[in-house]
Amino acid sequence: MSLLRTPGVALERRDAARPPAVVLRTDVAGLVGLTERGPLDTAVPVESMRQFHAHFGGFIDGGFAAWAARGFFENGGRRLWVVRAAHRQFGGDAAANAARAAGATVQDLAGHPVLSLAASSPGVWGNALALQWSASGSVVTTSASTTDPRKSVVASVRGFAPAELVRIEQDATVLHRVIAAIDATTRTVYWVHPDPALRRSAEQPLVGIDATRPLRLVRVAYGLVVRERGEVVASHADLHPAPHHPRWIGTVLRAPAIASALPADTEVPRPPPPVLADGLVEDPLAPVLPLAVVPGDTLWLAGGTDGLADLSVDEFIGEDDAPGDSDFVRAVKTRGVRALMPIDEISLLAAPDLLIRPVPRPDLLPLPPPSVDACRRCPPPATPPAPAVPLPLGETAGPFSDDEVARAQAALVALAERAGDRFVVLGVPLALALPERSRDDVLAWRARFGARCAALYAPWLRVADPRASDTTRLVPACGHVLGAIAATDLADGVQRAPAIRRLSDVVDVSRPVDPTTWALWNEGSVNALRIGPSNGAEVSGARTTSHEPAYRYINVVRLVLTIRKAADTALQWTVFEPNDAALRAQVEATLLAILRLFHAQGAFAGDTEATSFYALCDGTLNPQSGIDAGRLVAEVGIAPAAPAEFIVLRIGRQAGTPQVELYAHGEAMEAR
Repeated sequence: MSLLRTPGVALERRDAARPPAVVLRTDVAGLVGLTERGPLDTAVPVESMRQFHAHFGGFIDGGFAAWAARGFFENGGRRLWVVRAAHRQFGGDAAANAARAAGATVQDLAGHPVLSLAASSPGVWGNALALQWSASGSVVTTSASTTDPRKSVVASVRGFAPAELVRIEQDATVLHRVIAAIDATTRTVYWVHPDPALRRSAEQPLVGIDATRPLRLVRVAYGLVVRERGEVVASHADLHPAPHHPRWIGTVLRAPAIASALPADTEVPRPPPPVLADGLVEDPLAPVLPLAVVPGDTLWLAGGTDGLADLSVDEFIGEDDAPGDSDFVRAVKTRGVRALMPIDEISLLAAPDLLIRPVPRPDLLPLPPPSVDACRRCPPPATPPAPAVPLPLGETAGPFSDDEVARAQAALVALAERAGDRFVVLGVPLALALPERSRDDVLAWRARFGARCAALYAPWLRVADPRASDTTRLVPACGHVLGAIAATDLADGVQRAPAIRRLSDVVDVSRPVDPTTWALWNEGSVNALRIGPSNGAEVSGARTTSHEPAYRYINVVRLVLTIRKAADTALQWTVFEPNDAALRAQVEATLLAILRLFHAQGAFAGDTEATSFYALCDGTLNPQSGIDAGRLVAEVGIAPAAPAEFIVLRIGRQAGTPQVELYAHGEAMEAR
């Protein structure tokens, strides 16, 4: 420090701090679909089926999202962002077929509506919620006679607190007052605050009582038990009707805030309670009264709808923003897949419910009455069982026409291309995936697409239904394929082709894929899902929908997307830096370092760096005119390693000696 106090040149040794490491994940997937419950058009991350059930409910007949999520996690996926789609009404009164949350209004003893309760998310699932109120922690004390109606001296203030509602009884006279303040030393309960500056407009003195006789004071608080289809899902104690109490019902049941675009490193949020205080109808000048609820009685929520009757494919895609859009209009347009676009860590996308084929729920018939033996005396009748909990039946969505599905899938692919770092998994409509249809129909569907960042898989998969034994369900393969791709990335890297992987949680496929069909589909860039030699379903292809030979394979396209994203992330610091030779050298060194990492993992075809990749950022690419315009240009070239789709093993004899030759890919085909 003494050197810095005198003029001169001081030398200090300081190690340059390395920039923090950036973790670039390629296995994170995004899913848009129909679920039993959950927030609408809001991206929520989940990392297990348990978390999915907590946020979005269970398996439903009218949607594939839960089935796709199970396929994703069963096949090795670890992190999934889910967006629930439904028909919504923005602004004004909700349309008859829009998604709505089930609700109920609670009144006070005067018949005024004071509390509006609603299910935590829209859907018919909320119609199965039952509320049971009870008295919570009642405390009783007595007061001595007093001549001041603004306060009462009680036998004990234990258990009482300010802002609590109290029932005051004297013979047949009953009053209700909110405690304004308490003086524990003198055991005084104030109905009107002694400090005029702290008084509230609703505070009232005691009127209509005999001041010479004692009073009975009972603390009023509530407990609430929430049951869903007979099972307790939430329990709340010590709830108070006064809005300024810390345990006011509206505060305890307030919905947690969920951001519409969570950061990439966010943890999985906690699901909200099943019932929330949706709103309060109150007059600030009106006195606080007890709720008009009878302890033990059941209050059912009603009016919940799924918003599926008028559902269109546009609900899965959303709309583009315009520069002059307000925040409200922008929120209206950010629906479906567009709710996933701000999440940087997502690399894979799918929307299985574009292919929705709702399965009608079978009629539930009552059990036959037990047989009665006329020769024996009947025992006394048993206690009648509790009434059956109604199982809500939701509306059904779709099926959408082939043109609607193709248009929505094309829009989904276009969004992924615009983002520049997403890859889309597509499927074919169920009608094309059945044995009755020609295999050429699947190729005709494939001909509708020509993008690099998408792949088409067929047919559908038959999976076990966890809700009933010996029952199966046909589902699109999107979720299972997403899990297989994610597991391949985690195990071997994005440069590995996600094929010849056995799929878990699969019973069979919707149509058999014989070698001839497999060959035709593979040549037409349709990735077949077939029963392999081990009698298990497996992914038997890794081709994109692109017509360009250089972008034929999934791993090549995703490698290019990943390198682009890695370069974009690593070069963010270059913005507004001086555009000189030193900056260009740093950019080139950064790009080379990224490419060397992929080369070490075997992502390129060349044996050496010189034959695998190059990166340039020099004066030739950056003339003075470009520098004056504020542009910095770098060029990267790579030779990706293509998968060996065809391997030919030649076995023969030459000059009496066994010879074995191994050819891979096109080399084998040319040598035959």
